[in-house]
Amino acid sequence: MGISVLKGLKSYMLNLRHTYPIGLDIGDQNIYAVQLKKTRQGLAVSGLARREFGVGAEGTLEAGDALISELEEIVRDKRFRGKRAVVNFPSEYIDTFPIRFEVGKEESVEEALIRESEQHLSFPIEEAIIDYPSIVSLASGEANKYKASIVAAHRDQIKQYLLMLRGAGLIVEAVDAGISALIRLHSHLYDLNSSPIALCNIGYTQSSLSVVTRDSVLLQRSIPWGIQLLLRKVQENLELSKGKSKILLKKYGLVYKEGANPDNGEDLPDKDTSWDTMSRAIYQIVTPYLDELIYEFHNIIAYVISEEDDAVLEGIYIYGQGNFIRNLDRYLERQVNISTKLINPMTKVALASESILPDVSEGAPFALALGLAMRKVTWL
Repeated sequence: MGISVLKGLKSYMLNLRHTYPIGLDIGDQNIYAVQLKKTRQGLAVSGLARREFGVGAEGTLEAGDALISELEEIVRDKRFRGKRAVVNFPSEYIDTFPIRFEVGKEESVEEALIRESEQHLSFPIEEAIIDYPSIVSLASGEANKYKASIVAAHRDQIKQYLLMLRGAGLIVEAVDAGISALIRLHSHLYDLNSSPIALCNIGYTQSSLSVVTRDSVLLQRSIPWGIQLLLRKVQENLELSKGKSKILLKKYGLVYKEGANPDNGEDLPDKDTSWDTMSRAIYQIVTPYLDELIYEFHNIIAYVISEEDDAVLEGIYIYGQGNFIRNLDRYLERQVNISTKLINPMTKVALASESILPDVSEGAPFALALGLAMRKVTWL
């Protein structure tokens, strides 16, 4: 009898299948899609696509048929295999906040967590779906005290989102938090340790900032700031056609006063007056609108100092469309006095074919989609 059960279990296990799903990062202007495959050299990008759908003031969920139509194009794209997907929920519909709580004698940890979270939600707790990427016991010597990082969304909005994805023919294996995808990606590229670091993903109109260690998420924030603001200001001030402002941000960015980047072997023409004039102009237009981002970084640095004894923020890593602002890392490093790096993950992963992404410099906005695509799924 025991042998029969063992054989049945072995047969059952052999029928399990594994795959890397399509990672879908759906923002307020674009859908970024990535799929990976396993090779002898490790993971490689086998599918990559960006679809633009645009959103009005109403929000991503109100895009309706336009969003479904673009998702259907991705499903039909022959570069992707299967219809299984891991997606994130648009940040505009998510509440994120840290909490501290004490577990009562008659309640579980989760019950206490929900009780405390209710005080911070912008909608009734009965209508909420709550996740906690991090929960740790406080090292104060007092029993039953914890701190947690909370991600919450409205149940009806999640349902609407899933219906749109299903309507496009996708099988949603998981709805992942953006912070989870970014940590997964960063852990693949770098070693996380016990020292806190800041992870930042700059989007088009929304950006996320978080402080993480190997074992926990200390803080996460979503802010209504993105590269769109800088693109619009450059376009308005210089009376440019649409699209030209991005070219100028990539070429000049914050080079003026910050100098060349020796790590990239850059040598700036010191006698080229047209270069000097344009770099000065872009610098003067852009820098006033970076104040809000710098303010948020100062806030998270202050939080780490106040919450963690003797903790020092080890570094700042910037993903996403911040890579289109030349020398943003050096500028921020001077402002906050912490080592800062711009990360384009597509320069650090293998591509199954060079034709997947002819210009690797354009790969930076795929960061969250890449992190989502790294979540392997299993099914019968």
